[in-house]
Order: sequence, then structure tokens, then C-alpha cells
Amino acid sequence: MLFVLLVLYMAALRINILTSYVGQVWIAIMGIIFMPMYMRLLGMEAFGLVGVMLSLQAIIQLFDFGIGGTANRELSRNAHNPLLARSSRDLIRTSEVIIWVLATTIILILYLTSHTLANHWLNLSQLTTAQAAQAITLMGGAVALLWPSTFYANCLSGLEHQPLLNLIQAIFATLRYAGVLPVMWWISPSIEVFLYWHALVGALQTLVTGWLVWCYLPQSPLPTKWCYKLLVDNSHFAGGLFVVGVLALGISQIDRLVLTSLRPLEEMGYYTLALSVSAGIGRMVQPMFSALYPRFSRLVVQNNESNLVELYHLSSQYLAVVLAAIASILMVYAYEVLWLWTGDAVLATKVTPVLQLLVLGSTLNGLMNIPYALQLAYGYTRLAIGLNLVSLLFSLPLCVWAVQQYGMVGAIVPWLLSILILVVVGIPLMRRWLLVGEVRRWYIRDNFPALSIGGIVAIMLHTLLPITQRDWLSFLKLGFASIGIFFACSLVTQLVRSRILKQVLHVWMKRH
Repeated sequence: MLFVLLVLYMAALRINILTSYVGQVWIAIMGIIFMPMYMRLLGMEAFGLVGVMLSLQAIIQLFDFGIGGTANRELSRNAHNPLLARSSRDLIRTSEVIIWVLATTIILILYLTSHTLANHWLNLSQLTTAQAAQAITLMGGAVALLWPSTFYANCLSGLEHQPLLNLIQAIFATLRYAGVLPVMWWISPSIEVFLYWHALVGALQTLVTGWLVWCYLPQSPLPTKWCYKLLVDNSHFAGGLFVVGVLALGISQIDRLVLTSLRPLEEMGYYTLALSVSAGIGRMVQPMFSALYPRFSRLVVQNNESNLVELYHLSSQYLAVVLAAIASILMVYAYEVLWLWTGDAVLATKVTPVLQLLVLGSTLNGLMNIPYALQLAYGYTRLAIGLNLVSLLFSLPLCVWAVQQYGMVGAIVPWLLSILILVVVGIPLMRRWLLVGEVRRWYIRDNFPALSIGGIVAIMLHTLLPITQRDWLSFLKLGFASIGIFFACSLVTQLVRSRILKQVLHVWMKRH
């Protein structure tokens, strides 16, 4: 009976997760195709400003003060209770007013501080201070106009409309990545044109996503109104999310901020290139987190711990297989991936160690997303706050010293050590309050088999199938290695292997 119920839950999740993966893979393909083009058109220093924009975008995400995560959780909890339709609508109306006021404030702040940031933060060699200041102003508009779409995406995720959400994100990613090239060709291949286009596309994405949220919110005969009390009632959870976000952001962005301030902006360009590749790890995590967080929340409300435990371990193993397969390729074949992608052997040599460390940290951080989703489903944020605070206090002075001594590689080491602290200390501490007795299973059964066999098979294939030419045969070798590693990771992971064998047996019996 337990297995039947679990299958029903997974069947309901399957389309959300699969469509999310399709959307994220498409967005990743857009980046793979167009990032090298931006680098060549803009030049490495201006391309470094693109990395600065991505950092600002990540920093500004936290200034919703946990409102987006709260909306996600409350909508998922209220989804099957018609009596709470008005409460849901009032919560979204109140939240979006605050979000738009904050977005306007962001634009104003970056406009007023643009010259100060250009003068005292960026190390410029080719661009003038005036050009950098204008770029920062445009970044403020581009980031702030896109930012509310994250809140609306949280709402659609809480309503479990991930397929629609990913379709919208894929469409606008295509407009953002591919659409800017003809605009730059027609007007000018400059960072200003690049940022103007991003601001326009971001505004359109926000408006469309917001309209869809209101289309799919549960209907209520009563008028929707501003109700600040709803935010106050959820302020404890939202405040916890905000603090976790601030600390996690400090840990994840300190490398970029310190690198930008202490090293030439050109190095940020190389670092951004490595980040754009390692970001593929995060894109593989997001679909699982987006689909599982609202489902975990619902199971917690229903006090259905048996299904929660099984879903937790099954999703952890699926995620471990995906991350292990991708990380093994990107770490073992790091130089080959960069060389095949950019065609620049010198650049590939320079960026390879940076990429390998970023992939390792992103993989470990990705594995922690399922436990973190479980903590949020229970409304438990204290552990994440404590661990992130310790990691941040440890990382800040170490990062400044490491960047001064070792440049780009030094920027990653404090962040990587912080992630190791979360993995080694965070999981045992979490199990003192949540899912007691499940620590050993998460380490040994859920994650270790896929991670270990993925690395071993990748090293073996790298020896047997060396890539020495930049041609289609090399791409085929890389693709073959990726598929082989994925199947190896799947077969050594208990629950994933069991599901594969059941499907094979089902197909065989159906045919015979």
C-alpha cells in the first residue's frame, strides 16, 4: 500500500519535474550557444560586466524578505481548500504591491550610486568610468524589472503549474539570449544595447508571469484586497527565509564581489564563463526543488510522514544520479568541454581549475536542496541560519586573503569549504529534529553510490576515449561518455535501479 501511494505521488510529480527539466535544459542550451558570442562581441572586460549584473541579480533576489517563499508555501497548503481562496488572493495582492515598491526602490538606488560603484568598486582598464556608471544604471533597470517575475514564479510553483512556468521561462530565455544578437547587430555591439534589451525582455516576462498567476489563482466571490495581517501572520517564517537568504547569498556571492573589487575586471569575465558552465548544476536542481517543496509542504500538513520519508529518499537518489552524471563529466572533462565550447585552448587552460572547483561546490550544494526543501516544509529555518552564519563569518576574511594570493581559484576555496560544512554538519544536526534516524541512509544509500561510481567511470572513459581534436567525433565521444556515466550512476543507486527494472519488466510482460 505504501508503495502504491508513493507511485501515485510520483506520478503526479512526474510531469512537473520532467517539464521543468526540459525547460532548464533549453535555457542551458541557450547559454551554451550564445555566451561565447557575447564574449567575442563585447570583449572580455565588458563581458565581465555581464557577470556583475548576474551577481546583482542574485543579491537583489533576497530583498523580497521571504515573501516569495512564503507565497509558495501558503498557496500549496491552501490549494485544496476552497474556503481559503480569498486568503490566497489577498496574500498575493498584498505581496505584489510590496514587491513592486521594492523593485522601484532598487532602480532608484542603483541610479544614485552608479558613479560611486564605478569609481570605487570596479577595476577598469578599457571602459571609462562614465560607461561603467551608465552600465550599472541600466543593470538596475534590467534586474529590477525582471525581479518580480521570481515572486510570480514562486506563486505558479505553489499552485503546481510548473509546466506552464517552464514554458514561459524557456520562451523568454530564448528572447533574452538569442534576441539580443540581431538587436546588437542592427544598433551596436555594445554593453548598453545588451542591457537595454535585457531590461525590455525582463519587463515583458514579469508582466506575462504576473497575469498568469492571477488567471490561475482560486476564484472567490469576495473582492480581493490589501491585507497586511496575512504577511504579519507569516512573518516568522518569511523572516527566517530572509535571514537564510541573506547569509546564503553572502556565502555564494562573496567570491564575485571580492574578485571584482581586488582583481582586474577582465578576470571576472573569465570567472563568469566558468560560472555559466557550472550553472548547469543549479539548473538540474531547480526542477526537483520547485516540484518537491510544495509537495513536501502538503504532506507535512497532512501529517503523512511515511510517504514523506519515502518521497524524500526517492527524490534524493534521483537528484544524486543526475548531479553525479553531470558533475563527473564537467570535472573530468573540464578542459575538453571549455575547448570544444570556445575553441580557445589558452582560455580553456586558464579556466579549467576554476570550473572544476565550481562544479564540485555546486554539486554538493545541489545535494543539500532536498533536505533544505524538507526544512522549509516544516517551517524550520533555525538550522540553516546558524550554519550559514558560521560559514559566512569564516569565509569573509579567508576570501579576501585567498583572492589576493591566488586570484580566481582563491575566490572559490572559502565558498567550497562552507558547502562542505553544510554537508558534513548540517545533515546530522537536521536529523535531530526531522526524520530522526535517516542520516546514514541519506549519505550511504542516497548519494554515495552515484557520486563514487560517476567519478570512477568518468576517469576510465577519459583514459579510453581521449579527446584530442575539435571535431564532431569529439562531441560524439563526450555524448557517449555522458550517457554511459548516467546509466552507471542509475544502476548503482538502489531506488532508481528498482524503478528502472520494474519498468523494463513491465514492458517485457506487456509484449509477451
